[in-house]
Parts: sequence; structure tokens; C-alpha cells
Amino acid sequence: MHQNDLKVRKTHTKIKRALIETINEKGFGNLTVSDITERAGINRGTFYIHYKGKQDLLEQLEEAIYSDIIQLFHDNGTISSATSYEDLNRQFFQKFSAYIYGERDFILAMVLGNGDPMFYHKIKQILTRELLKRIEYLGIKMSDEIPHEYIEEYAIGSMLNLSIYWLEKDNPEPPNEFAKIMMRTRTKAPLAFAVKE
Repeated sequence: MHQNDLKVRKTHTKIKRALIETINEKGFGNLTVSDITERAGINRGTFYIHYKGKQDLLEQLEEAIYSDIIQLFHDNGTISSATSYEDLNRQFFQKFSAYIYGERDFILAMVLGNGDPMFYHKIKQILTRELLKRIEYLGIKMSDEIPHEYIEEYAIGSMLNLSIYWLEKDNPEPPNEFAKIMMRTRTKAPLAFAVKE
């Protein structure tokens, strides 16, 4: 990697970390660019070389997350190699769990730290759209027993809520273990976990 590229990456990392920490302390609406630069240990001029302001910084970081999540469906042949709904779920959960674990601090700041209330909803929209595309690709039809939007809300909403719960734990399970937990929740209804003594 070129020396200058490495320097830029380090600067971006410092700024991102400073943003996360400041959001957790003040909330995004109350923080200033000065709050970010002071915590990152850089001057305002350096910040403005990379971002137009705090909103631009937030949007760039969020767009990177959105783009990465979409890419999870396309990397390593996820579409072409999945031969069943279960196989699609397994491949996706393994990749998704590893990815969000790596972005744990940012995601929690957005969802729980007064970051951006629309972030969660955007992620949900992306997952719904992309998963429906994959289901259609595999020729799978959803049951008409209940309206499809309720099935989608249950499937995606519960997956995201479990993911946030996992990320929020003091000592979350490793991503591969969480992926297995997610797979189990996809193949069993909640009542199936009830065991009569």
C-alpha cells in the first residue's frame, strides 16, 4: 500500500472512531465537527479535506455499510452456489454475522446511541429487497397463509433484532456461533423451542 494511502486510511479510522465515541456521549444532533477533530487528534482543515461536514461524514460511513451488505449477496457466488433456501440462509448468515461483528461499534452507535434513527430502517429495506431477489432466483414461493408483508416483517425484523441483541452483549458469541443460532431460528417456530418438563 502506498504511504499516502495508508495515512489517509489511518485518518479515516481516527475520524470514524471519534464520531462513534462522540455519538455515544452526546448524540449525533448535539456534536460538532470540533468535537470530532479534537477527539481524533486532527485539525479541522484535515477533516474538511475528506468531508464537507458531520452530515457528509455520517452519510459516507452509512453508505459504505449499505454497499457492503449488498455486496455480501454477490461475493463468492452466493447466488449461483446456493441450491436451496437453507443453503442461501447458511451462506448469508455466515457472511452477515462476520461483517456486522466487524462494524459492531458503528452499528450500535447508529441504532442505540442516538446516531441515525433511519439507519436501522434502511438496513431492513436492503435486506428485504436482496433476500427476496435470492428467494425468487431459487424459485421459492412464499405461502399465502398470511399476507407476504407480515412474513417479510417477521423474518427480517426478527433477524435484525436478534443481531442487535447479539452485538449489544458484553461478550457476544463468535460470529460463526451466532450464524448457527440464526439458522436455528429460521428453521424452527418459537413454540418449537418450548420443552415440556
